[in-house]
Amino acid sequence: MASIRRALVIGGGIVGPALALFLKRGGIEPLVFEAYPRKDDAGGGFQIAPNGLRVLADLGLAEALLREGSPSGDMAFRNHRGREIGLVRTAKAGTAVNIGRSNVLRALRDAVEEARIVVRYGKRLRDLSVAGREVIATFEDGTTEVGDFLVGADGVHSRVRAWMLPDEAAPRDTELVSIGGFAARDFPPPTDPRDGTRLTFMVGPKYQFGYSRMNDGLWGWWCHAHAASERERTALLTMPSNELSARMLERYAGWSEPVERLIRGTVGWLRTPIHDVPRLSRWHNGPVLLIGDAAHAMSPAGGQGASLALEDALLFAKLAADPSRPIESAMTRFEALRRSRAEAMVAQAYANDRRTLQELGPVAMWTRDRVMMPIFARFMEKALHDVYSTPLEA
Repeated sequence: MASIRRALVIGGGIVGPALALFLKRGGIEPLVFEAYPRKDDAGGGFQIAPNGLRVLADLGLAEALLREGSPSGDMAFRNHRGREIGLVRTAKAGTAVNIGRSNVLRALRDAVEEARIVVRYGKRLRDLSVAGREVIATFEDGTTEVGDFLVGADGVHSRVRAWMLPDEAAPRDTELVSIGGFAARDFPPPTDPRDGTRLTFMVGPKYQFGYSRMNDGLWGWWCHAHAASERERTALLTMPSNELSARMLERYAGWSEPVERLIRGTVGWLRTPIHDVPRLSRWHNGPVLLIGDAAHAMSPAGGQGASLALEDALLFAKLAADPSRPIESAMTRFEALRRSRAEAMVAQAYANDRRTLQELGPVAMWTRDRVMMPIFARFMEKALHDVYSTPLEA
């Protein structure tokens, strides 16, 4: 059987370049196509969990990102009055890093250039076809490319998914908008020095507020706002920053510091509608595969979107590089290994969001803070240890 030589990778975000690097290591020629012009400073901040950071270490990128970002070991939960009600110790499963998406994106794209992998920007996919053993990608500029197989790494609004599964093309609308931002560089850090090396989540009678130190010493924060109507969502996404700040200050009035200071100190606002992909009927069709957010996008409340996508890249590249395995067999094996893990995390992220929208009375808050949260923290610690430590098997 002739060896597979060329892979078309649709999507030049995080998972596409990572996949291309692993494919080239396995003796496959990748070509990456990104719909937008190159822009490395896009996006906000997030955490790369220990499982994702191990994948980046395999690419030789983890140490530099740990220097640029903020290494993180635990998750702390406080109530809206500032009292610590739960601590999840995750450092035993490995180090995470809180960092700007742009830092990770830049590191991966620079590595792709160094590896002399071709990346073509401004190439938006229009259509796909399969002819014999070849996949033909047609782009909106009228050009075409031919490969032995194609991987859709083109995100939550994937055009590859729309081609493969037209009845399942649209992601689920969670009716939530992610809102947050970065504070000014002179923002005074929170009074608890431990906050600089962990994620902190504050919970009130309703809603949640998270914050952490990010890359370059900047402090970032985030929350999710419910927008059941299109009108409300449009308002959140388009209102001037000063109006959004006023709305956030009203929402979190009376909460303990540093909530108000972070909101008032925000100089770079971020707002994004949250969509997810809870379950697809399949992840591949012939020699075409979906990975990352194209297959299993989740709410940021799951904390695993980027890390799961990086795992996808490493595992599929290993399977595809096996010369004894036809590419469709590699895709079938990949889906069998990844589907249950990914779908469970998407469901958990969705449940996490819904829980923060429930309003609690004084008795329910007392029970949460003194009874439920300590139990939940121990359960979450074990669950995250399992997530972070599960080995990738090909």
